[in-house]
Amino acid sequence: MIRIARYEDLSEIMIIVKETIEDLQNEGNYQWSDNYPSYEQFETDIKHAELYVDVENNEVAGFICINKKADLAYELVKWTFNLEAIIIHRFAVKRKYQRMHIGTKLIEFVEEFTLNNGVSYLKVDTNSKNRRMNAFFKYHNFNFIGTIHLRGLKDEFNCYEKKLGKGESYETR
Repeated sequence: MIRIARYEDLSEIMIIVKETIEDLQNEGNYQWSDNYPSYEQFETDIKHAELYVDVENNEVAGFICINKKADLAYELVKWTFNLEAIIIHRFAVKRKYQRMHIGTKLIEFVEEFTLNNGVSYLKVDTNSKNRRMNAFFKYHNFNFIGTIHLRGLKDEFNCYEKKLGKGESYETR
């Protein structure tokens, strides 16, 4: 079941963050660290009702943060559409629930949420070294659109977009 995150979910969310940091860093990817994402960042996400969790067996199995706040670096990307967008941030699934379609449930929720709120465009970025997330977004029909640098990290971040609803195909630029 997907629902809005609550403050009492924070300890379980931070366990997922710790696992994710370990998994990413084992692959040479330092997009997440002890500094990002922080407990305080998730508190802010909850305060603004921007964080959603998938609950399985009475525990947080995964989370996703969505809002309309794009990083300034997004202005450097040649997006296909000049439309209002929902931006996906901070997205992870607990190790024991990986490969159980929790990520798919969360992304489908975001797509439905986006359309239900009168928006038809999604944007997201992930570290170029994040094999699983890059494959995930491609599998879910997100279009690779370019690269940016974020938070002073040396690795590039791949940017993806997805047009929802009528006319989901991409016109040639």
